[in-house]
Amino acid sequence: MGAPRKSFKLWVLGGVLRALCGLLIFAMIALLLWRVYFSGILPRDMKRLTVNDTLKAAYAEAGDLAVFTQKQATITKVDGYNYGYFGVPRFVFIPAAAEVQVVLRYNNSTLKKVQQDLGLEEPLKRGEQIFDVTAVIVRDLTPDDTTDNEDGNENIGQTRVAPTAVKVDTTALYTYFLYTFDGVDTGEDVLAVYLDVYYGTDYSERALGTLRLYHYQTERQPVRLTAKERRALAG
Repeated sequence: MGAPRKSFKLWVLGGVLRALCGLLIFAMIALLLWRVYFSGILPRDMKRLTVNDTLKAAYAEAGDLAVFTQKQATITKVDGYNYGYFGVPRFVFIPAAAEVQVVLRYNNSTLKKVQQDLGLEEPLKRGEQIFDVTAVIVRDLTPDDTTDNEDGNENIGQTRVAPTAVKVDTTALYTYFLYTFDGVDTGEDVLAVYLDVYYGTDYSERALGTLRLYHYQTERQPVRLTAKERRALAG
């Protein structure tokens, strides 16, 4: 005697539902793992030094290039204002060329949040240069006196520098910009270098995001040039 037909159908239906639930759980775990471990991987062009005439000239003169980065905060974290809006996953300073190259990253939700924050009617499009991004150099105007280096002191000067080159790339979740800033030195009178993100160019307003790239008291961490980067510099 077999199981009643109705019981058999329920048993099959239960098996199908259990399989679907298992597949759903597996898909959610896979999506979570992808987002945590793989979605934040930098696109290839964002990992490399952008070789330009300035770097080639410095490389030819010195026979090498010293490149460094620092351990600074990599994401904006002002609660209620820009928490998680913008990140800087990579930046390198090239002192011999007075140049810094910075990768700015933001996800798709940042565009929606900025649109809401600013009350914009039109949605912001990913992959386009909708933000004004500049580097700010903070200098000690009295380098012989190190007791007046606090922020806001009248003996602190600021210089804002616009990018000389920009690269853009997008992934499923993120938009990436690689900015090259020339004229950014890290000499003895430079206290800090910041990256400012604005919507528009009214610098008297508060920036949408500010991240520090350099501080004179933070250790410089050398960055090795790859063989491909050296070939490009020599070529």
